[in-house]
Amino acid sequence: MAPDRAAASARVPSPPSELTDGVVWLRPLRAADAPAVAQAGDDPEVARWTPFPSPFTTEHARRWMAAQDAAGTVNLIVTDRANGTRVLGWVGLHDLDLPQRRAELGIWLAADARGRGVGRRAMVLLTGWGFREMGLLRIAALCLSGNTRGRRAMEAAGFVPEGVLRAYEDVKGVRHDTAILGMVHTDPRD
Repeated sequence: MAPDRAAASARVPSPPSELTDGVVWLRPLRAADAPAVAQAGDDPEVARWTPFPSPFTTEHARRWMAAQDAAGTVNLIVTDRANGTRVLGWVGLHDLDLPQRRAELGIWLAADARGRGVGRRAMVLLTGWGFREMGLLRIAALCLSGNTRGRRAMEAAGFVPEGVLRAYEDVKGVRHDTAILGMVHTDPRD
């Protein structure tokens, strides 16, 4: 029997007003963030691994943000200070299946945020919240097979490689093999 996803979506907790480890802060995405999201997301590496067009304009950012909200995604901005307006990236939980207590994590980072542990920290913060506050038992993360930097960050955050989904993801008309990584609530964490 298929789970009742409509009923489950009514039980999605509100995103936290702030999550931090003292170095990275996560806060809910706001409509006023669209210009900063566009600036951070207008990057060749982000465009390479996501459906984002290049250039990625404020209007593109507004449409992407609206689509994320409509899909019920837990959307959080990654920043480097409390109530920060400088967007280092985005992290979210999407494809929420609350009856099965699982979700998928998505993340992208601006160029100046990569290689500093920002992504790992953001993923650790969000997965911890998902397990604690949403009662999730499993969080998956998908990464295009060629995105070795992204995959390494996911593994550093505690995701375990589980396999490759062949020709799984279409990005701008090209099919890509996609690594699937997973984390369960009983996995050891920092």
